[in-house]
Amino acid sequence: MKTAYRKYQKSVFALLGVVVFAAPVSVSAAPWNNGENRSDEWKANREEKLTERKENRAEKLAEMKDNRQEAFCTRFTEQAEKIAGNLSDRRAKFDERKGKRADTLETNRNEREAKLESHRSQTDERRNAMYEKLEARADTDAKKAAVAAFKKTVEAAVDTRQDAVDAAIAAFRKGVDAAIGSRKTDMESAAETFKKAVEAALTKAKSDCAAGTDPATVRQTFKTSLQSARTVLQNERQGADKVGAQVKALAETRRIVVRAALDAFKSTVEAARAELKKAFGETTP
Repeated sequence: MKTAYRKYQKSVFALLGVVVFAAPVSVSAAPWNNGENRSDEWKANREEKLTERKENRAEKLAEMKDNRQEAFCTRFTEQAEKIAGNLSDRRAKFDERKGKRADTLETNRNEREAKLESHRSQTDERRNAMYEKLEARADTDAKKAAVAAFKKTVEAAVDTRQDAVDAAIAAFRKGVDAAIGSRKTDMESAAETFKKAVEAALTKAKSDCAAGTDPATVRQTFKTSLQSARTVLQNERQGADKVGAQVKALAETRRIVVRAALDAFKSTVEAARAELKKAFGETTP
């Protein structure tokens, strides 16, 4: 009986020991699990906030980029309009200068032509006065015939000289007009090519800007295109025929022709004067 009771007592104590030692373990496991859950939740919240911050930052950066792009496009469009306006103003001034040069050239020609006509009228009067004096001194038929022959020869020489001078002047003016016209055509072509190149650069820059291309790239591309257009314009201007050199050559040709006409006139008149002297008995007319 005692033996059975003791066995029962040992069993009870053993069971109590298991309960005593197991209880703290089960109790302490619950707080551990709760802490782990809170850590996971904190990490999840932190990651969510970080993700949200990144998204907000990305949105702000995109918005700032869009604003900068829009501001750049606005400024660029304004500058493009100014450039186009400047080109139009320069073209208008260029045309105005051409018109003034043409007017000045025509005015100078008219003035020189008026002076030439005035000079010829004065020489005509002096010759007629000379003829009258010779006719008054011609007291014989032979002398009168000699004076008439002298007058005819001199007047023919005058007409020949004037025709040669007029032809030289006309050739000079025609050559100058051709040189100016060629230069004008070359310069207008160069200006038109430059204008089209600038307009193409502006169109591309606006298109790139609207497409969201990086402003630095748009600006550099536009700058490079403008520089290329200016280089082409300068080369075409330098390659165009220079009017000054052509006018100088034309003037030299005119001088030679006029000098030859004057020399021929002088020789003819001197020969006619020599014949007249003979008719007047070596008397100087």
